[in-house]
Amino acid sequence: MKNPRNHSSSAGGKPTLTIALAHHQGGRLAEAKRCYEEILADTPNEPNALHLLGVIALQEGSAETSEGLIRQAIAINPKIPEPFNNLGNVLKELGRLDEAEAAFREAIRLKPDYPEAYNNLGNALRDQGKSGESIAAYGKSLELDASVAEVHNNLAGALYDLGRLGEAEAEYRKALDIKPDYLSAQRNLAVTLKDQGKVTEAINLFREVLKAAPESADVYGDLGNALRSLGRLREAKEAYNKVLELKPDSVLAHNSLGITLKSQGRISEAYSAYRRALELDPKFFKAHSNLVFDMNYDEAFSQAEIFSESRRWDTVHGAAGAANAARGHGNVPDPDRRLRIGYVSPDFREHSVGYFLEPLIANHDRTHYEVFCYAEVSHPSHITQRFRKHADGWHSTVGERDDVVAERIREDGVDILVDLAGHTANHRLGVFTYRPAPVQVTWLGYPNTTGLSAMDYRLTDAVADPEGANDAYYSETLVRLPDGFLCYAPSASAPDIGPLPALEAGRVTFGSFNNLSKVTPKVVEAWSRLLEKVEGSRLIIKSGPMADEETRQRYEALFADCGIGSERLELLSRIPSKSGHLGAYGRVDIGLDPFPYNGTTTTCEALWMGVPVVTLLGDRHSGRVGASLLTRLGLTELIAEDREAYVETAVELAGDLDRLAGLRARLRQRMIASPLCDAKGFARRIEAAYRRMWGAWCAKHGSGRNEQREADKKPLS
Repeated sequence: MKNPRNHSSSAGGKPTLTIALAHHQGGRLAEAKRCYEEILADTPNEPNALHLLGVIALQEGSAETSEGLIRQAIAINPKIPEPFNNLGNVLKELGRLDEAEAAFREAIRLKPDYPEAYNNLGNALRDQGKSGESIAAYGKSLELDASVAEVHNNLAGALYDLGRLGEAEAEYRKALDIKPDYLSAQRNLAVTLKDQGKVTEAINLFREVLKAAPESADVYGDLGNALRSLGRLREAKEAYNKVLELKPDSVLAHNSLGITLKSQGRISEAYSAYRRALELDPKFFKAHSNLVFDMNYDEAFSQAEIFSESRRWDTVHGAAGAANAARGHGNVPDPDRRLRIGYVSPDFREHSVGYFLEPLIANHDRTHYEVFCYAEVSHPSHITQRFRKHADGWHSTVGERDDVVAERIREDGVDILVDLAGHTANHRLGVFTYRPAPVQVTWLGYPNTTGLSAMDYRLTDAVADPEGANDAYYSETLVRLPDGFLCYAPSASAPDIGPLPALEAGRVTFGSFNNLSKVTPKVVEAWSRLLEKVEGSRLIIKSGPMADEETRQRYEALFADCGIGSERLELLSRIPSKSGHLGAYGRVDIGLDPFPYNGTTTTCEALWMGVPVVTLLGDRHSGRVGASLLTRLGLTELIAEDREAYVETAVELAGDLDRLAGLRARLRQRMIASPLCDAKGFARRIEAAYRRMWGAWCAKHGSGRNEQREADKKPLS
């Protein structure tokens, strides 16, 4: 609240605006309200009293009453800036953000040196997903008055939204220089530190905040996220459970607990957490995506059940986009013209998706295709910069609403829009529900249907998705690429392949470096039978969650229940460097593919390091990726039809060290010569598929190339 510009007074002991305002600023709202009402009884058209009575109404929780009173004040005197500023606050409270923005702008027009109105304008813009515009508003507020800690905090939040974490950190520190006990800024700084990889510093700061605010459920949630990022899963669960103790209806805590349980391989417990989050908030799309995604790890769910849940996701969370999707497109329906291809992903960074995406992006034929990237990347890396160099257009989607991103894609004139994430973390499937491009495709990052009615196609191949086998359980039309749906770019830091470890160790070592969620109890049973059959053999399992003692003990117990002692296991956590991670394959003789969710990047890395991988042919895409990869290399003998054959195939391979050594020596060269590493050929095959999709759209929505060219010759009217 700001002081009214004009004060009035009256004789005879009646209340004045000065007295009323003193009560108001002192927090004595009842006395202030009585004074304003008495002033208005004598002078019904006193704008300052109406305005400030409206402010009290907002403070008392009656936004509708507040709006009416402030609008009366403005109607009487529309030249006072403060009522417009407070009207903006009321409208923001009512969720009418565009009207709030207009009110703040009018306050600024009337009073250009109004720092509070600039700050409020920044808040309204940020709440509309316009974080970039909000930065300018906060900056102007600070230019007028740099002493307000809250504005530095708000500016930092907008910078954080856009992934400008270093700048956000600096602004949070400025807020704390002004107001050292500002707990909100301390918490926000800790989150920013965590997201920059300064996790230990962040954890220490969260704990400091909790000393001052021991009942803060939100800070316990932040602490849990930081602990989870370090693989300290037991401690993370304790933090989330503390949140739920303080705030049982926290959907974020239930969702985060589900993610943590999944990381520990406790998939069924994770489902319960996600479902509880959705009971509390059916619109919480992230928990729903996590539920859909994690169903792929569990063979108890049929493809039909996964499809049904995916379609439910579209029904519940795609409604807003679907209501705006029928606008049509202005793209010229010429089947042979140069096309604009848009790629939407959170993984233009150091991520497994990048190993398969960069070969395509880098090898697109730029005479016929333009490449636009829409990046949901909060923490860019040198890999991000590589992708930017490959792109004709680049746009960060961080902090932007789905409708805003969709409109940008329309403005860019994208012809074919490609989703690379599916239901994985930080996806932007909501953008696709708005149908911003004529043709929409999903590929690569997720092993199943998106469930979206707005997604036209899914790229796959005839091994991963045999013709007619599961087509009915995809909302998309399946497009099967010849020679496989993947192209792998090996890491430049991969070390040379060493000799077969078994020759020196005198025993065979099996290995899996997959996501631990894929190592289900059924997989443990199969691997245990294998270890029983191959005398003296060992198994290395390497996965980040193995840094957590509780998780490690659980897996030791699972193997013990199957008769395998811990002395035959080596459970390793994450190795930070890429060369170190790949170098660990120097200790593995045979790779084991999990099921029903196969490895992809891990399988390719093992093969590149000379380690043959045995896979089990599943009944769905996620369980047939291993078969697709091995087929490209001509190693179909390593594809097993059932679990017994899976174990026997590995046993037979382990019993022939000469064969193993020969495979190890030739695998890398075999990959180089295969379609799996033929980046240019793969790009041409993808482009041919895009061209067919585009031709189908042109046939349906345009009269064809020749007619369009004739139309182009006509004068514009």
